[in-house]
Amino acid sequence: MALRSRSEVPEHETWDLTPLFASVEAWEAGVRRVRQLADEIADVASKSFGGPSDVARALALHDEMLQLGTDVERYAMSRFAEDATDEGAQRLVSMAQLALDRAGEAAESLVAALCRVPEEQLAAWRQDEALRPYAPYFGEIDRERRHRLADEAEKVLAAHLSAFSLPSGIYEAATGADMRFEPVVDSDGREVGVTPSALLMHIETSHDTALRHRAYDSVVNGLRPYQHTLARSLGAKIQNDVVAARLRGFSSVFEMLQATRLGGTMAANQVPPEHYFMVQDVMMKELAPHMRRLAQLRKRVMGLEKVRLCDTKAPFVRLTDAELTFDDARDLILEAARPLGPTYGDILRRAFEERWIYWARNRGNWNGAFCGESSVHPYVFSPFEGGMYGVFVMAHELGHAVHLYLACQNERPSNLSFSNLFIETPSTLMEHMVANALIHRAEDDAGRAKVRMMQMFTFHHDFVTHQTEAEILRRLYTLADQGEPLSTDVFRRVSREVLADFWQDAVDLDEGADLYWMRQPHYYMGLYPYTYAVGLAASTLLADRILAGDDEVLTRWIEVLRVGGGKAPLELFAHVGLDMGQPAPYREAIRKVGEIVDELERAFA
Repeated sequence: MALRSRSEVPEHETWDLTPLFASVEAWEAGVRRVRQLADEIADVASKSFGGPSDVARALALHDEMLQLGTDVERYAMSRFAEDATDEGAQRLVSMAQLALDRAGEAAESLVAALCRVPEEQLAAWRQDEALRPYAPYFGEIDRERRHRLADEAEKVLAAHLSAFSLPSGIYEAATGADMRFEPVVDSDGREVGVTPSALLMHIETSHDTALRHRAYDSVVNGLRPYQHTLARSLGAKIQNDVVAARLRGFSSVFEMLQATRLGGTMAANQVPPEHYFMVQDVMMKELAPHMRRLAQLRKRVMGLEKVRLCDTKAPFVRLTDAELTFDDARDLILEAARPLGPTYGDILRRAFEERWIYWARNRGNWNGAFCGESSVHPYVFSPFEGGMYGVFVMAHELGHAVHLYLACQNERPSNLSFSNLFIETPSTLMEHMVANALIHRAEDDAGRAKVRMMQMFTFHHDFVTHQTEAEILRRLYTLADQGEPLSTDVFRRVSREVLADFWQDAVDLDEGADLYWMRQPHYYMGLYPYTYAVGLAASTLLADRILAGDDEVLTRWIEVLRVGGGKAPLELFAHVGLDMGQPAPYREAIRKVGEIVDELERAFA
């Protein structure tokens, strides 16, 4: 069956955006207010601060602008995610971007004004009662001082933020609105709509080999005509980062990417480049043998002539005889969250009852799943098509929702700063909880083996998909940092080399390997893909301790989730007893992957 249009989606499959803005007219008033606040902040920042009270007034305006700006962006991006082909949604995104650009300029002018205050003077002012709550914000300023350009240069860069974000916008428009992927027929003769997101989140985890192969070929054929356009787009993004790193005096582009915010509330990784290299080396070298072993087992059990990329997540047997309903998914997620206590349970029930979730699959859907914060509550975009993998994805995004809800309820907007290195821990913890619930439901060894295959969806997605993405980015950024030009051929070659290094002869690599860099928006997010390994390794160990009944760890975990900013990610991990700056936790998580592969080998001996 072909994908339905947005207008054909029933209301109960969508989110309720009215708590954000009752109407588009109310949203437009919000846009105007954001611009007004930006002008007020810019005016304040153009003058000298007379003391801490002046700074406090400026930060109060800053808080209001950030909160309203977040709501404006959330509303527009939510409408766009529903259907990127809708002209009305495109208009909202454009209007929001213009307002946010103005807000970004104002925020930068405030930073510049504060940086003009001598460090000793500002340090003294920060002891004032009105400014003490803003310690995390001032900590960000302290870090930025070291690599700031002259005020005029920073002002020009801030005014061109939308231009610098254009590459990712091109990718989103191309994959969400322009690309066409031919629908395919599954082994039962039913027509299935195809997108890169559907392939990644639903089809590749199907037992139906015919469906996987046909959909994979459809995606490759749909991507191929756009490879030169998107190579220029991604190449521009990488080159922009390299130039920015040199202008700001970083030793390498990797140092800058670890120290630079992605924008909004997405904070920097706040660790040196060596941490990135360490995680990548451990994951690429020590995880790969387990995954090759699993690929060979899959080939034998499923009777595959060869293992293609689209086969590497496939379950050996059909995981369920009937598709799951959304109510099934809701009940499983709520059951899975019980070991996490009433804080989790209350928030998750609200998410389902108050329609925080858009779970419809329709034409024009944004390519992927996400959770975004707002002043009322987080919003989750997680199209659901009845597969168990979709339950894991929804649980993942709801894990983000719990984190964002708690942090946003307990921190001022100026301080909200979610480290990329930490943010995937709450999300993947929920996936572990779903796996645990399914293990308890399993009636025999065969049922347990099915759950282990589902659990491998999580490990594959975060430890394999994202780490091979991260390795591709590592090599592309290294080339660019060394002055090598990036072209379509370079993207294709590096993509294939990384996958060949990881899989060796366990997987047959075709043109899909060459176009692997086109399948996800994460390539436009700096070093973000590698943070999934950090988050999943941490949540793997954390889940074991919580499920073992360690109430102290659970209490400390809830405390960590309430922190909106002010602590570096390694400090947050340390609060729950994890040293994520060393190889040991990653090796322990990889060992658990190996144990799952061992169990599957025994089950299918």
